[in-house]
Amino acid sequence: MGIFTAPLVTLAVAAAFYATGIEAKCGPWPEVSCCRKLVAAGLGHSVVFPNETTYHMSLESYWSTSAALSPWCMVFPSTAEDVSTIITTVVAGHCPFGVKGAAKKEEKSGFANSISSRTGNMNETTYNSKTGIASIQPGAHWQSVYETLAPHGVVATGGRAGSVGVGGFLTGGGNSFHSASHGLGCDNVVNFEVVIADGSIINANAEQNPDLWVALKGGSGNLGLVTRFDLSTIKYPNPAKPEIWGKFISYDPSAGGGVIDAMVDFTDKAHLDQNTTSILYFGHVPAAGGKVIHLGLENTIGVADPPAVAGYRKAGKILTENGMVVPMTELVKSEGPAQPAGHRNIWFSLAFNNDARVMKFATEQHEIAVTKLTKLLPGDDGNGNFTTMCAFQPLNRVIADHGIQRGGNVMGLDYWIQKSGSHGVLFLAELGLHGAENEKKAYPIVRAWAAAVEAYARDLGVGWGWQYLNYAGAEQDPLATIGPHALGKLRAAANKYDPDRVFQRLRASGFKIPEYERL
Repeated sequence: MGIFTAPLVTLAVAAAFYATGIEAKCGPWPEVSCCRKLVAAGLGHSVVFPNETTYHMSLESYWSTSAALSPWCMVFPSTAEDVSTIITTVVAGHCPFGVKGAAKKEEKSGFANSISSRTGNMNETTYNSKTGIASIQPGAHWQSVYETLAPHGVVATGGRAGSVGVGGFLTGGGNSFHSASHGLGCDNVVNFEVVIADGSIINANAEQNPDLWVALKGGSGNLGLVTRFDLSTIKYPNPAKPEIWGKFISYDPSAGGGVIDAMVDFTDKAHLDQNTTSILYFGHVPAAGGKVIHLGLENTIGVADPPAVAGYRKAGKILTENGMVVPMTELVKSEGPAQPAGHRNIWFSLAFNNDARVMKFATEQHEIAVTKLTKLLPGDDGNGNFTTMCAFQPLNRVIADHGIQRGGNVMGLDYWIQKSGSHGVLFLAELGLHGAENEKKAYPIVRAWAAAVEAYARDLGVGWGWQYLNYAGAEQDPLATIGPHALGKLRAAANKYDPDRVFQRLRASGFKIPEYERL
């Protein structure tokens, strides 16, 4: 399941101003001036305005329509040098800018009153068979990455849906099928090519700029614009058959408690089989008749029904199950978020100890939220014109250990596992619906659902306070929850590589480095 094409810098320019010559009548409007500076810098062929088809097609590409705000203009770089020109131009012009890659989820990425830089033209993947390194541009989707690597018998720690974008996935952490065996996606980046605030194109790795290398692993877009990720790859057991096992199970609603208990046991024992992963979600899906309980299982070395999943088979009444050993390129075509594209989406991310009480409470609060939402948005058949997802994923200690062994990151997962003394569970509360007014009315219901779960976990003494950046909602502040050590590393790198705070002052998109800690 994925939650989430090359970097795009979008200058929010009102195209009408530029096209009708209002500048000549009314003076150099900021939105006109900023976009004009990009054209003057030699990027005219890459700059797109609101009266152009490409502009509207780009807005329609957002997975969540809530994030599709209209920038002054968009600029589509094709090279690292283009990105450098964009950065030096917007900094010199004091122009606000946003950055969009290929990510499905674009919370806090609105670019109204700014320029938008989009990396859709930077989407290539190459593989070096001598080093085992895959070099991937930020605008690529994981589907194309897997398709490029498969003939070589290797895979990368990437998204669980082929439509997930590379850039945001890796700079925000990257939870993959290989997290238990190899750590998060960011932990497998051996080098970042990145454009920093002064326009310099530099490399960040264990030898060159190692502090920046660590800070980019989870620091999101706060330190520069990454123009290439060099990832270590993983060999399939049989390179001639690059296959993975996946199974999708649908349970009877009565099985909820048993499936949660099975997940607690699975998470406690995940270190014993690091090749097998699971994700569980309870949802309201009108097309499926309302309440659903779904489980996704995968084994990255192609072992069908490994012993680690036995508890799930005994957890309760199974309605349907679909298992297959197939190429990764096929599996990620079938994997995807419970929420389809084209909705307005509300997200909240939380984490807590591996505790069945909290998960069961979360599903109870989910039912309360669904009841309220059904009254608010009954739909034509009274079954609710919306979809929800109450999702749980293991945060096993081995995931954090892999991160430490690979040079460290600023995710904060190691801090919370050490602090809690427990494996954890990653919780996501999500709602998908149509209509801006409906979103506004429904938002307090989802917020109350997440807040109730957070308070319950805290009262039991098992709450973490950690928010996974790639799942965090617009009003959350995930970088304030990563712990003092990781936050110190992130701030130190920002002070060194962005002393003028360009990415804090001018960048209109994404989660910023906080001035405080939320622990």
